[in-house]
Amino acid sequence: MTTINIYCYVVFILLSITVQIKSQLCENVAQYDRCSTNSACGCFHRVVTSDDAGVCGFLWPTCSHLAPCNASTNSCTQLNTVCVQHPRCYELPLCYPIALSKQNMCPPKTNKINLKWKQNAITVAGGNGYGEELNQLNRPFGIFIDKKKNIFIADMLNHRIVEWGYNAKEGQIIAGENDSGDRIDQLNYPTGVTVDQQNHSIIIADSANRRVMQWVNQKQQILIDNIDCNGLAMDKHGFIYVSDVAKNEVRRWKMGEYNEEIIVAGGNGQGDQLN
Repeated sequence: MTTINIYCYVVFILLSITVQIKSQLCENVAQYDRCSTNSACGCFHRVVTSDDAGVCGFLWPTCSHLAPCNASTNSCTQLNTVCVQHPRCYELPLCYPIALSKQNMCPPKTNKINLKWKQNAITVAGGNGYGEELNQLNRPFGIFIDKKKNIFIADMLNHRIVEWGYNAKEGQIIAGENDSGDRIDQLNYPTGVTVDQQNHSIIIADSANRRVMQWVNQKQQILIDNIDCNGLAMDKHGFIYVSDVAKNEVRRWKMGEYNEEIIVAGGNGQGDQLN
């Protein structure tokens, strides 16, 4: 009989340790004080500790759903619960659900780190005043850097894309050297650029013309039309992502399949909510 009791007690201790590890903890935080980036979460002090350590969890669980802790051991027999102080609900310790203290509900606070940038940065493109010479830029907007450290720049007010080689003193125009306009060989306030490194084509957000262009060896084609594009990017799987500033969304296309778009961010109207 004694052996069985000892065995059960050991199992109970192991379960208690497992529960505490899975919960989001808070240390040196007063009872109910904020412990998460979620303002609805606070610190519940554990009964078994003598310091201010506790469980960081949702502050407003339904009181009637919380069972009292075992009075003699200050422990919980229910799975996935931990014994905490919760005087707002009851003066005696209660069993708090671990599900309400996980990081997806109560993300931990990030530590504030003071960062200081080095002051000895170097200019890698431009730096000769604004203008249209090959060693100048005029309101550079988007950039892309390839594996060889070549920099592709959407030189917005010059209505062109320029490429600056690594350590080069000037750039070379690779798209849009025919003044601004809406012809297929012209650009109008380009704001974004990326490179499809499979075929070395240049993909451009031609913002004022409301289109996404592809340039391959001075041959041009419209990939996406009627879009208020601003920035764009491409992943390693050949998907192109374009931000639409009028619709407040980011859309994705598979290269070559421009009739099948997917909204991957936004799409719920203008606003400051997380969606």
